[in-house]
Amino acid sequence: MVILSHMEIKVATSDLVSVAQAARELERPRSTIYRWADAGKIIGIKLGGIIFIPRSEIERLKNEKATGAEPVA
Repeated sequence: MVILSHMEIKVATSDLVSVAQAARELERPRSTIYRWADAGKIIGIKLGGIIFIPRSEIERLKNEKATGAEPVA
């Protein structure tokens, strides 16, 4: 997971999805989503001990899959 310091990010909670939802939308196991977040391949936001994925990351990964530039699982 990417840890940012001294940076302010404003994200509406409606722009965030759970790891489980991200996994369903990307047709990948939850473990892959966690691994990608840990490796910095996707942005994961930790709130109250729970990791959320910005919807923009889901769309980015879907676009990469459509163009054949999908991250290695």
